Amino acid sequence: MEHNFPNIFADGYNSRHDDLDRKADLTLKGVVGTIIKDYFPRLTQSQRVLFEAFPFGRFIGMHVPYGDPLLVHLMMLDEVRSQQVFEIWRFLFEIHGMQLDLGETEYIFICGVSVGPYVDLLHDERGWSNSNLRARLFPDIIDARLWLKDLEDYIMSPNYSTLQGEDAVMLIQLVLMLKGLHGWDVKKGIPAAIYKLADNIDDWNRYYI
Repeated sequence: MEHNFPNIFADGYNSRHDDLDRKADLTLKGVVGTIIKDYFPRLTQSQRVLFEAFPFGRFIGMHVPYGDPLLVHLMMLDEVRSQQVFEIWRFLFEIHGMQLDLGETEYIFICGVSVGPYVDLLHDERGWSNSNLRARLFPDIIDARLWLKDLEDYIMSPNYSTLQGEDAVMLIQLVLMLKGLHGWDVKKGIPAAIYKLADNIDDWNRYYI
């Protein structure tokens, strides 16, 4: 942890706040760690390769995640990764042609900021889903009784190993997005619009990049 804090943390009187010198112990919501530990190993090698090509692919290599998961995800999409940057303990981002260079402490404090939901689809009326993905996964459960927990249970069930590659990957992404990034309760229903978005990989990728 570096100790040269930027001026943004100063109080304007050339003094330094001692509490900022303490190690920031900010972690992702615990459910993301659970998803990484329990769900990703369920993917076959070919499914892992497919998952890594999706917007949430970098979570596969995240062993000790820090900060707010949604903000971490958005930042990772713009991160410039190189050995040279890693060796000097910096984080480099390129956003719309401009580079943002952060130290370790700055990065942890920024990613620790709590951010609210950003996907309008999460707040759509439930409606009735005519999603192909939803029909393949849960043909016998009506929308009113289909909860996030059903998605989780499916991932850990023997039936998961029989899924086609894209369905297997999308199922984990749905749980990661709803529970990990947005903190949904396992007994919360899923808007029909979310399934429709997940039906088309190109639409899903454009929405989350």
